[in-house]
Amino acid sequence: MVAAESYEGPEKLRGNEESVAVSIDEATVADWTEEEENRVRRKIDFILLPILGLAFFALQMDRGNISNALTSTITEDLGVTTDQINNGNSLLSMGIVLLEIPSNLLLQKIGARNWLTFQIIAWGLVATLQNFITNYASYIVTRLLLGFLEAGFIPEGALYTMSTWYKKSETSLRVSIFFLGNLLASATVSLIGAGILSMSGRYGVSGWRWLFIIEGIITVGVGLIFMLFLPQSVSNSSPLISGGKWSYFSSREHYILVRRTLLDDPAKSKGQVRISRRDITSTLSNPRILLHVFITLACTISVSAVQTYAPSIVKSIGFGAVQANALVSVGSYIAAIVVLVLGWICDKTGRRGPSATFAALWCVIAYVCLLESVHFSKWKRYAAIVAATATNSTVHIINVGWLSVNCQSPQERSISMCMVIMAANAGGIAGGQVFRTSDAPLYIHAFTAMLALASAGLVAVLGQMAWYFSSNRRLAKSGKTHTVTTHSNGAEITATWWWTW
Repeated sequence: MVAAESYEGPEKLRGNEESVAVSIDEATVADWTEEEENRVRRKIDFILLPILGLAFFALQMDRGNISNALTSTITEDLGVTTDQINNGNSLLSMGIVLLEIPSNLLLQKIGARNWLTFQIIAWGLVATLQNFITNYASYIVTRLLLGFLEAGFIPEGALYTMSTWYKKSETSLRVSIFFLGNLLASATVSLIGAGILSMSGRYGVSGWRWLFIIEGIITVGVGLIFMLFLPQSVSNSSPLISGGKWSYFSSREHYILVRRTLLDDPAKSKGQVRISRRDITSTLSNPRILLHVFITLACTISVSAVQTYAPSIVKSIGFGAVQANALVSVGSYIAAIVVLVLGWICDKTGRRGPSATFAALWCVIAYVCLLESVHFSKWKRYAAIVAATATNSTVHIINVGWLSVNCQSPQERSISMCMVIMAANAGGIAGGQVFRTSDAPLYIHAFTAMLALASAGLVAVLGQMAWYFSSNRRLAKSGKTHTVTTHSNGAEITATWWWTW
């Protein structure tokens, strides 16, 4: 393992808005070939990303399948209204927000593999036991429990863990691939749900109960896969199934794996992250980070709302329950393709703002079409719904990578990842209240609110990009630079910090 002998960096730069993303000094030379590094990176991709993505798939499946259940008989069987279903979704998001930071603290003490395995299996069991709920109270309790158990998985459990394995120039595409678990769950769960709901009445069990049983069991299985095959850390890449007898990487590959991330970002030499009160207060009060948080909040409210109610809206325009769930999946598959393309563009160009702007503009245009679609024919309205669901988390996903690459230290990255995911779940709380029973079936007020929020998100993205761009110009004009220096294996590593716009 590579250890730092001396380090003076982001602590001295904290609060200085003119310094961020790393650019390695030309004098620093890697002692391995490009092909060797490419081979190591491909190994990481094929080991780490599928496991984390599968876990994210399970998470989204268990909290998102309520949209499929709404096309079944859940409201009649429980004696509840759609507004009460909204309350349950809001409580799930609130549970995540409340326990996000405590969950991260537990993860740091217990270890990512141990804590995240417990989380996945625990929420899978709760998801399965949802089939026994009989009234509004039991529905509320299970949704809140799901929120508590899912807290912390995305920011510290997955996104921060990923940042320790990859260079900054590689993060946007990998974050996009990770979020495919979310997008593919949104799409595939609709297809799976369509099939499961067709089992309604078998052995006297309602379709929505089968939905919770089968998908909850799948999640428990995912938890076992996660526990057995996830590597412990960059410094210890042996999976549990190996019994400590073998590792995914050879000693040479392990050396390259650790050192290449240090050359990219010397701050990663700090090892285990220890977060102080000063780290928390400085990050929470940083206006640059707060603007990223606002971007996610504004865009996620609309996305959360439309993803929950899209199957019901499609059903209301003349499709059956099974057909509606299958048709809704199209939008999420389109979103998966868009996210991958935009993530690739971000890493190729080294710019995140233009891709975020494209995604935010798509949201605005799609929601305009959705608002106007109340006057459209059946299939034209369906096309508008697909365009709206194709915006699924695209802005948020790019924003997460954008924020991560512009963090000044591991501490700031860890806290800011928590903040942006908490914002996403806060968006889920608000998004759960956008579609109201009184606004059905056209939902004019809901679509108008979504458009207003998307427009605010677009303005915020443009403002953030302009802020970074102008800050870099001022920095270049002043001739002042900020560097981070550390020592690894007897070599001095120096990096210069700039904003990534």
